[in-house]
Amino acid sequence: MSLEELVKGITANPWAFGRIPDDAPMHKVEDVTSITWYREGQYQVQIFVMPPNYIVPEHTHPNVDSYEIMMGGQMLLSKHGRWVEDRDFEVLSINDAPFSRRRGSAIRVRPNDMHGGITGSTGGVFMSVQKWLNGVKPHCVALDYNGPTMGDHHLQNVKVGDARSNGGQANLTFKDAASKEDSVPWEYLNADT
Repeated sequence: MSLEELVKGITANPWAFGRIPDDAPMHKVEDVTSITWYREGQYQVQIFVMPPNYIVPEHTHPNVDSYEIMMGGQMLLSKHGRWVEDRDFEVLSINDAPFSRRRGSAIRVRPNDMHGGITGSTGGVFMSVQKWLNGVKPHCVALDYNGPTMGDHHLQNVKVGDARSNGGQANLTFKDAASKEDSVPWEYLNADT
């Protein structure tokens, strides 16, 4: 394949560019970067890039119904205190190398579903496909938040919800991401998931 063929293939797909809004398309939430890739009415899609060895404590988004889609890297999601396993994905797309094993797999996260995550040594990327509820205008989903935050900057920027400080990443362990687990399944975290 040539560079020109790659560019033509990407630009031929109307979804390749999403529908990035002009107002606040990017957010930095502590060390996590989000890009709002699509927004129309109450629907929004965000891509989250998480750094290596990072913990997102268990939380909910009170005004958002979503699907979280694995895109790549070394990452584990939790739901209701347990690590998400292959059988938990509503859409399961196990791919071969060179792509991540769970690339394209999606899990449903409803407004009251407690969830969190952790990354391995390479970090991870996921997509959040959202429908905003209760008349709340879409904004960065990490700012519609109930639970302990990833740090003080995150806490100060939460717009809606009951967020609280936990002292930041230095005070977090895998138990903050998956409270009912006794260990991290390193076979998933250290392999491309």
